[in-house]
Amino acid sequence: MHRPEQDVFGTAGAFLRGGRWNSTGTRLLYTAQHASLAVLEMLVNIEERRLKPRLITCIHLPDDCLIEYARWLDQPLSQQFGDAWVRESRSAVLGVPSVVVNKLELNFLLNPAHPEFAGITGDEPVEFVFDSRFSRSRE
Repeated sequence: MHRPEQDVFGTAGAFLRGGRWNSTGTRLLYTAQHASLAVLEMLVNIEERRLKPRLITCIHLPDDCLIEYARWLDQPLSQQFGDAWVRESRSAVLGVPSVVVNKLELNFLLNPAHPEFAGITGDEPVEFVFDSRFSRSRE
C-alpha cells in the first residue's frame, strides 16, 4: 500500500530507512501475499490517527519467476540475509514470514536489481479506503 504520490515499484523508503529484511542503503521492495496482510503491515508501521485513503496495486509475477523462501530470522540476522540476497541476486522474489500474523502468511520482497524484475508488472493502482472503525480504534 502506498500514498498517491509514490511510485508502485519505488524503493526509496526501504533504501533510506531499512527494514526487517534490509539495512539502510539496500534497495528492495516490500509487498504482501494478500491485500489484508498489506493493510495490517501498513497499520503497524504508521502513527496516524485518521487513516487517509491509500492506493493498492495487484502485482503479477511471471509464471516462470523463481521465488526463494527464507525462514524466520530476528534482526540483525534478517537484514544481513536480505542484504546478501539482494547483493548476490539469487532471485527476483524472496518470500518471508510476516511477524504481524504470527508468521502464518508471507510478505514478498522484490529485488529491483535482478534481471527478472523487469518482467514483474502491476495493475493500475486503485484507491483503498479504510473502514471508519480503524480510525475509531486509533483515537
